[in-house]
Amino acid sequence: MATYKNHNYTINRVGGEGKGSRAGQGIYAESSTPKFAIGEKLELGDGRVFRYAYASAAINASLLVSQDSVQLIPSDTNGTFTAASAGATSITVSDSTLGSATKDLYAGAYFGNLTNKESYRIKSNTVAASNIVTFTLYDPIVTAVTSSDDYVITGGLYNGTITATVAGGSYDRVVGVSPFAITSGYYFWLQTAGVAFVLGDAAASIALGDQLQLSDSTAACVQEEDTGVDTIIVGQALQAGGNSAYIHVRLNLGV
Repeated sequence: MATYKNHNYTINRVGGEGKGSRAGQGIYAESSTPKFAIGEKLELGDGRVFRYAYASAAINASLLVSQDSVQLIPSDTNGTFTAASAGATSITVSDSTLGSATKDLYAGAYFGNLTNKESYRIKSNTVAASNIVTFTLYDPIVTAVTSSDDYVITGGLYNGTITATVAGGSYDRVVGVSPFAITSGYYFWLQTAGVAFVLGDAAASIALGDQLQLSDSTAACVQEEDTGVDTIIVGQALQAGGNSAYIHVRLNLGV
């Protein structure tokens, strides 16, 4: 049998200092306080990729994880903007939808100006005062805003994560796999690519090589691709498994 050389080094040094170091927080550790920026990427030499994420609720091990909806504001035409010129790095909106906004609730989310057809990442936001919130952006706006502009806010992929529901449920926007059980309100490394361990569907077995997606019958599990299910392919089965079996998959949710 051939002899292989292995290592478990990070190849981009995120999470530590120098070759092979992951000082600060390992991939099987969680933290009640953030050690890195949300969305920070960690990649290992074997192809596994992780993103630093926040758990909005407790998540069990080896399950598909979805983006939460805490930062989501659908298309809103009721807000009133404070006019701002091109080049401004903050936008102020008065809207009852924002009435319960806490400090930096929308940090890391994306502010879409529907009128100007432009989207900007939110750096921070103020606490709502009489339904008025000011959003500070990472980049200056290209087009001036007027009081009648309409907007939408979409959360960052990793700012709030939660156990996925079944396909078609409230939380079917799969962003990764939980490598271990995560405590609600804690920060952790969410796996997004490479060899991962995940629970299979309770209703059907999985064959070696199957293309996999979020199950439409068992929450947070993978199932064989079904063209009638409107969710993305999350990866490929690297082993066969019976009903409700944990299997290794080649995860493909971000590199």
